[in-house]
Amino acid sequence: MKGRRKYSPEFREQAVNRTLNGSFTIKEVAESLGVSYFVLRQWKAEHLKKKEI
Repeated sequence: MKGRRKYSPEFREQAVNRTLNGSFTIKEVAESLGVSYFVLRQWKAEHLKKKEI
């Protein structure tokens, strides 16, 4: 059974930025980085929420 992986804030930010620039979809970025689509979608939502504050 796999354990949870921890990703650095820098890694998360780079992944989210790749989805925000419009060149790649969340699915494409998630697959290229080996992370779950749902995890990356959550990171993006958190990132956008922080920007609103």
